[in-house]
Amino acid sequence: MKRFSLACLAWLMGTMTAGADMASDELAALRQQVQQLTGTVQQLSETVQRQQQQLASLQGSAAPGPVAGVSRTPSATSNLSAFNPEIGVLADIVGQMSESAEDGEGNDKLSAREVEIVFGHPIDPYSRLDVTATFSDFEEASLEEAYITHWGLPGELRARVGRLRPKVGKASSLHRDSLDTVDEPLVVSSYLGAEGLSRTAVELSGFLPLPWDVVTHELTAGAMEGGIGEGATLFGATRRRPSFYAHLKNFWDVSETTNVELGATYLTGSKDADRRYEVNALGLDATLTHYVTPANKLKWQNEVYLQDRDEAYSDAEDGTRTLFNDQPWGVYTLLDYRFSPRFGIGGRFDYVEPVDIDPAVLARNGDTAWSSYLTLYQSEFARWRLQVKHTDFARGGNDNTVFLQGTVAIGVHKHQLQ
Repeated sequence: MKRFSLACLAWLMGTMTAGADMASDELAALRQQVQQLTGTVQQLSETVQRQQQQLASLQGSAAPGPVAGVSRTPSATSNLSAFNPEIGVLADIVGQMSESAEDGEGNDKLSAREVEIVFGHPIDPYSRLDVTATFSDFEEASLEEAYITHWGLPGELRARVGRLRPKVGKASSLHRDSLDTVDEPLVVSSYLGAEGLSRTAVELSGFLPLPWDVVTHELTAGAMEGGIGEGATLFGATRRRPSFYAHLKNFWDVSETTNVELGATYLTGSKDADRRYEVNALGLDATLTHYVTPANKLKWQNEVYLQDRDEAYSDAEDGTRTLFNDQPWGVYTLLDYRFSPRFGIGGRFDYVEPVDIDPAVLARNGDTAWSSYLTLYQSEFARWRLQVKHTDFARGGNDNTVFLQGTVAIGVHKHQLQ
């Protein structure tokens, strides 16, 4: 009996020793797992801090502290900032050298041709306000745009009202920073204004519900105040009678790399202060865009304007007779090639017939110009351009002009540099 008791005691002690050894092994394994998890958490924390520092350096601010130190409490300042308008500034600096003997405005000088201050913000879920004020070192400050856009009208129409750029053709409806050249095409500056049309107007636009989906059709129609842009001759200078316009845009994706846009514009207005509408104009535009590669783009853009005017001879006080061309027209064609992500080259041909013609000084039927340019796209918000232009004038003589342009944009700008 004594021997049996001693044997049981020996077995019990062995079992306890084995159990202790097993507990020690499990504890060691748990400690190893805890050490591995601690190391993983430390690596993740370091990764988050590095990413925060990189984001802070990109935003131009100091690196944020640890995640645990970020406050989750909303502030009144952040809530109020949601009501602040979007603000952007664009500066267009242009140097110009010309052979012309006339020292005209902007001739042979370096100038801040245009500085735009842009404000915009949604009014509510259905409308938005956009305002553009322009300044220059040789022109008076002006209000270029101030219009309300309203969506959700019957028939999915969109309305714009205020001072705006009417949808007339291609080049006229674009801001200068969105053009492919330093200056506007001659037909646009001669007929519509030095910077294209910018008038107070009411405009409606919408897509036509046609059965095919390959081509989209957008129709725009509007009424704008009378008169015309700076130096233009399409309509008279008086604002007494409103002018009317309509534009049809047709867009077609020919393939995954090629698209075509065709447009037609109709304008009617008065050439003087009476109640008659003596001027009718038709504009046609065509643009072909082909992506050679995702970074290389070829664009061929064309636009022509035809006029039908109720004009006649007028006798001047000195007895001479001035002929008004009753069907003048003008055209331009532009070829632009983006041969790398940062560089592009192109050329433009212009021809435009003047509205008023003095036979005594008429040397040719219209003004003709050839332009070539090289563009450096520093980034989406900075661009540099060198352009050379040769012009033969209808009234005789010619001119060679060299442009050097630098355009930069900061803040929120609704039409970023192309």
